[in-house]
Amino acid sequence: MVHNTEGELYQFLYLDPETGQEEPVNPFETGLFQEVEALEPELLEIRSKRGADAKGYYRGDKFVVTRGSKFAGSTSPKCPKKHVKLREHLLLEGLVVPLGRQLLVMQDIEFESPMAAMGAAIGGWVRGPHDWKKVTRD
Repeated sequence: MVHNTEGELYQFLYLDPETGQEEPVNPFETGLFQEVEALEPELLEIRSKRGADAKGYYRGDKFVVTRGSKFAGSTSPKCPKKHVKLREHLLLEGLVVPLGRQLLVMQDIEFESPMAAMGAAIGGWVRGPHDWKKVTRD
């Protein structure tokens, strides 16, 4: 049996208790299984004094910064060159655009790690991924 979202499945049979006949059935139609909607990822955020206000989430071993996030418009003097180059690349590709004293993220951007995402967002030195905090829902 092949299901449009679940892929290839085993064949399920219904056994009629009166006749002993087996009949193939679709487990999703009979209520044996319930389709589960995709869970929303846990949203994290980072903010900095220089203007970063970004949200993101883990996707496997990558980290995704969401569209509409804002990066600091400038970099600190001690910002590692790899973060400066990454920010330049994002600007040249049009993934972030200047917006006042910030950079606006135009689409979800996948980073190799939460530290790379944070370095790009704050434009400065990064200590670790622990600075991404859970978003508190109001």
